Formats: sequence, structure tokens, C-alpha cells
Amino acid sequence: MAEVRVDVLVELAGETVAAGRLWSHRGRGTESATFRYEEDYLGHADAYPLDPTLELDGAPQQTPEGHSMFRAFSDCAPDRWGRLLIQRDETRRARREESVERSFGEIDYLLGVRDDMRQGALRFRDPIERQFLASEDAGVPQLLELPRLLHAADHLERNSATDEELRELLRGGSSLGGARPKAHVIDQDGRAAIAKFPSPSKDSWDVMRWEAVAMRLAEAAGITVPSSQLHMIDGKPVLIIGRFDRVGRQRIAYVSAMTMLEARDGEQRSYLEIAEAIEMQSPRASRDLRELWRRIAFSVLISNTDDHLRNHGFLRTSTSGWSLSPAFDLNPDPSPGPKRLSTAISDGAVEARVDLLIETAEYFRLTQRDAGEVLGEVSGSVARWKDVALKAGLDWESIAQMEPAFEHEQARQARQMRHLL
Repeated sequence: MAEVRVDVLVELAGETVAAGRLWSHRGRGTESATFRYEEDYLGHADAYPLDPTLELDGAPQQTPEGHSMFRAFSDCAPDRWGRLLIQRDETRRARREESVERSFGEIDYLLGVRDDMRQGALRFRDPIERQFLASEDAGVPQLLELPRLLHAADHLERNSATDEELRELLRGGSSLGGARPKAHVIDQDGRAAIAKFPSPSKDSWDVMRWEAVAMRLAEAAGITVPSSQLHMIDGKPVLIIGRFDRVGRQRIAYVSAMTMLEARDGEQRSYLEIAEAIEMQSPRASRDLRELWRRIAFSVLISNTDDHLRNHGFLRTSTSGWSLSPAFDLNPDPSPGPKRLSTAISDGAVEARVDLLIETAEYFRLTQRDAGEVLGEVSGSVARWKDVALKAGLDWESIAQMEPAFEHEQARQARQMRHLL
């Protein structure tokens, strides 16, 4: 059985601290991992469990059954887009060298991410060479390089990218999750950001502009969102989203709701379970619970059905616990008919319905009167969707195509209900 050993470090209040050692075990189609905390880390005043399953204990701990890697570590590994880049790069290498393609395990994806762009506060280091993994081959692209990155992403999706284009994308995108083409860039203020590109093979509507619209509406509805800007590159919209796990050069610890709930990838859970995690983990539980309810209302009203557990997260902004991260990946879905959420409003209730939402208000520390006020604020903001869409450069044909996402029975019920509660 092959074994990989790596040191795990974490940034605590701006200081990089050795947290423990990770061993990955691979063999005959199986993969698992072992982790052990450093004694010095266990004695640190600000130490916290890096993963919900990793108790602050000096004994070796194993990944849960059926998991090849600890969930919190997987949160800072690439998802579909980053893995596609890494796999395409390996295919090119094998062709050049006339050799067999190497198979990748979770540990390979995890350690293949650029250290400077890795999500959250975890870092990984070679225990022998003492080098952080993986080092950057070149700088993160600047905004001025967006045209080249956009064309490279477009060519990659069409399977016509050159070796140089693939290298450019690997520089800025191998650490990123999700299925959409994207890359890291440095914005005009010198801060790390994510450039999200249109997908010629997947998009049935102008996804980038509509996500920009959703971000503006969410902010107007009182929802915390990261900074965002829409850029036009060669006539194509590119959305720039600010990194919320960085404050200057300081790294902020991040875990997904999937990790916090100890769920499996693709497993459906409920917002009540996320609320329970907030009750247990957040130093500002009332604020986070009320905001989470506001976000559910927003998703119902704009038909955001991609609200799976990877699209909710927590930041460790203080030593007191984990707070709800800013909202991200908000996308209206114009498919006709009733909508089903990816995360259920309550146990088993996946229908995107306002009445189900109102029934859960007390679990989010909201009275019925409070719920009516929040629903009114969200509904009033979403009602401006056409004006915001026009300002984003969308034409009337695109607005008509997206209308079912905003004008539907649940939106009408929300407008009526806010006057009754």
C-alpha cells in the first residue's frame, strides 16, 4: 500500500502554526487517511478542531468509513473545474512522454493546489524538504490578463486548448471548486479574487449576468455577499468575486456546510440542520440564524435551486467559533413549474414554498411578525429584478426568458403574506 506523509499547518491570528501530520493510504482501489495533532498545537490557546470529526486529542485519528480524506481538508482541494484542469494536464504530459496516465487520489488533488491560493487557513508542507505544497510556478494573473484567460477557458471546454493555455489556467484555477470555468486573478486593489467565465457548452442563458443580478438583489435584501463586479471581455460577461477567506494577507479558516454537518457529497440535508450547527458553533448565533432564514426566502423567491451543502459555508473569524460565511453561487433558474431546493427547508420538505418557510421561523429565532418583516424586505428587493437586470446589460428577450424564476406563485404568496403576518 502506497503512503504519503505531509505536515498540516494552520494560520491562527496571522501566525502559521504546525497543527499535525497527515498520512494518506492508497491501495487496490481504496484510499483513507490518518491524522495526528502536534502536542504544541493542542496546547495552543487558540487551537480548534480542524474538522468536526477530528477531536483535539493526541492519538492518531482515522477518516470516517467510506471517506478517503477528512472533509475539512477536502474543502480546500479542487472540485470539478480544478480537477478537470489537473486531469487535462496529466493527459497532455502522458502524450508528450508517451507514457501511461497516472491515476489521482484525493491526496494528489489536495497537494496539487497552489499554496498561496488555497481556500481557507490550512497549509500543507513536505516534512523532508520543508516546502509548502504546491508552490506557485508563476504569479496569479492580473485583471488585465482576463481576455487571455477567457479564451483559454473557452478553448478548454471545446477541447481545443493549447498547452500554454492549459498552463495559464492551472496557474490560476487548479484550486477552485464547482463545475464552471473560473480562475484566480488579482483585482485593481491588489486583492485576490475569482473570475467566473461563461460556459459555451453548458449555458442556456447569460449565467454570469444573472448571477451578478442575483448578487445585487441579495445585497439589497440585507444578505451579506462578497464584493463583485461584472466585466465585459470581448463582448462576453466575466464576473469577478472577491475572496472572503482573506483579510489582506491573513488567511481565514473556512469549512463548507457539508463538512460542518458531517455529510457526504451529494447528500441532501435540511436548513434546520444548518441552523442547529449555527446554534452550537456560532458566537453570533441569533444574527446568523436570522440571516440564514433570509437567504432561504431569497432562494425561494429567485428560484435558486443550486443551494446544496457545498454552497453554504462557515468562517472562523474569531477564536469564539464559526460564523456563517457570505452568501455565494446565487443563480436564478427559469425552468417552469414548482421548484425544489437542493437543501430542504425542513426535514424532507424540499419544495420551495413560502408557507413551509414561515412554519420554520421560530427555529431561526424569528417571531411570526419578524418573519413577515423579513419576507417583506426580501420580496420588495426581488421585485426590482427587471430594473437591476437592465442595468446589468440584459435585454428584454433575456428578461422574458428569465421571468419564470422571479414571477411565480410563491412570489405572489410572499407579497400577500407579508401583509398578513
